[in-house]
Amino acid sequence: MTKLHSVHPKKGRGHFDLCLLVILIILLSCGLIILYSATRYTDVKEHPGQPFYTITRQVIFLAAAFVSMLFMSKTDYHKLLKLALPGFLLSIALGILVLFFGKEVNGQKRWFAVGPISFQPAEFAKLMLIFMLSSFFHKNYRKSASWSLIIKAVGITLPIFLPVVSANLSSGLIIAGIAFVMTYVASEHRPFFLISTAAAIFTCVFAFQSGLLTAILDEYQMNRIYAWIDPEEFPLSNGFQVLQGLYAIGAGGLFGTGLGNSLQKLGFLPEAQNDMIFSIICEETGLFGAILVILLFGGLIWRLMVAAVRAEDLLGELIGAGIMGHIALQVILNIAVVTNTIPNTGITLPFISYGGTSVLFLMGEMGLALSVTRYSRVA
Repeated sequence: MTKLHSVHPKKGRGHFDLCLLVILIILLSCGLIILYSATRYTDVKEHPGQPFYTITRQVIFLAAAFVSMLFMSKTDYHKLLKLALPGFLLSIALGILVLFFGKEVNGQKRWFAVGPISFQPAEFAKLMLIFMLSSFFHKNYRKSASWSLIIKAVGITLPIFLPVVSANLSSGLIIAGIAFVMTYVASEHRPFFLISTAAAIFTCVFAFQSGLLTAILDEYQMNRIYAWIDPEEFPLSNGFQVLQGLYAIGAGGLFGTGLGNSLQKLGFLPEAQNDMIFSIICEETGLFGAILVILLFGGLIWRLMVAAVRAEDLLGELIGAGIMGHIALQVILNIAVVTNTIPNTGITLPFISYGGTSVLFLMGEMGLALSVTRYSRVA
């Protein structure tokens, strides 16, 4: 993705990347199987007489998400460009409003809730940032080598980043990552990004060692970092979820205990259906199953990269790169959290973890990516 394409697209081929769609369907199918296994015990316990409570809701979410995906895949992504600015402004407004009027869960306001229906503005913000940055870079592509373009991209990202990161550090990291990937693609100052990445890592280490980090992060966030460094020191508090997840991974061995035979899902592992579902995959299907899931995600990310590289114009390239960056970052961070490679940040596994808002916007992004493939330069 080093060459910037023309801004004048040709007529689309009329069909999209079937390989991308097939991989996505396989991932969703695997996700439903694992989700049912992970939630059957808690559903029977918390919803007597409704052993399919969670999986039924997820199927309903997926049905709505498929409609969203089909609509986006059949829509010319060039026509969606006019929605970039109003959608971006709406996402900023929602991000601010949820801090004051959102439903409080675990001390944080991240959701709007109306009866049984809830909505997480951070998921909407990710998609709108992809739209906005794609639109911005598309209109300023002749200035792609300019340092001012990078500064302006940061200025565009901050208004949507700050409200989200105030309530949800993990989503804030994803938004920053999306902006980083898209700016990298549009800019010709590639060494700058490598240097800035190294500088960011050094800054984080220095901030922690000097104690500065304690003044920046909330107490619960610092406790997660301490639990990450030595979870056994906090076996009944912040280290509990990490340890239970690692127990699940260790119990799985090479081929797992078998679908439905997880012990950790029996009330031991918090958020088994959300953030920690990869540990259930490891426990029930073992290393073999975990590698297969990772390979499926690798295939999905590869097809998204192909969509970006083969896009007819810069706009399609940037949209594809933004979606690829989002999925790749979220998968990597989720697996890293489950394996205790990084501190627990509460990131779900795309297409597999339970959640209506997440799957709705993720499938919308997949529809957008499929629309981009219809305008591929390669038949």
